[in-house]
Amino acid sequence: SSIPGCKLDVLNVFASLCSEELFCRICHEDRDSGELLSPCKCCGSLAMVHRACLEHWLTASNSSHCELCHHQFALERLPKPLTEWLCSPSMQHQRRTLCGDVVCFLFITPLASLSGWLCVQGAMDLYYTNGMEALGLLVLTLALFTIYVFWTMVSVRYHMHLYKTWKKTDQRVRLQIPLPSHTTHNQQTLSINTLGKATNKETMV
Repeated sequence: SSIPGCKLDVLNVFASLCSEELFCRICHEDRDSGELLSPCKCCGSLAMVHRACLEHWLTASNSSHCELCHHQFALERLPKPLTEWLCSPSMQHQRRTLCGDVVCFLFITPLASLSGWLCVQGAMDLYYTNGMEALGLLVLTLALFTIYVFWTMVSVRYHMHLYKTWKKTDQRVRLQIPLPSHTTHNQQTLSINTLGKATNKETMV
């Protein structure tokens, strides 16, 4: 049988929760800053959160679950456009590296092409008079072409890897839960859940 005093304590907890002003656990603002949700299994003062605050935190942390109760959120991840990568201050070093490699590519490509063409022409002129020098020029041309292709492939793969990593980690996150019609409903649900937990505790005692 239950104890009357315990019932009174539970009712007092329920009444205090109903009268307590709920706030977002991330920004610590109340419902005046936006509608409060309870999207995970957290309870008490940690249960409520603004949708915008939670989406911003999930985007910044590149996470898909609650850090407290480990509840997995249903999310829609939207990739950011390339223009944002080009304008983002955090990508300034990568943009400088990309611009430097592009300048080198524009400078080296015609230089390598001209050098290869001159070596091939020289080899053709020396083919009948000095076969060894002609062979040396052909080997030099092949070496220059190999180095050029290798550097180009490494540079392209490096920048593609940076871009794909940025695109994968820096995404806009949209929480896939319906907005509640009234914040009061959230508050009552939170209070009922807490009341149930408190009742279970008293029953176990």
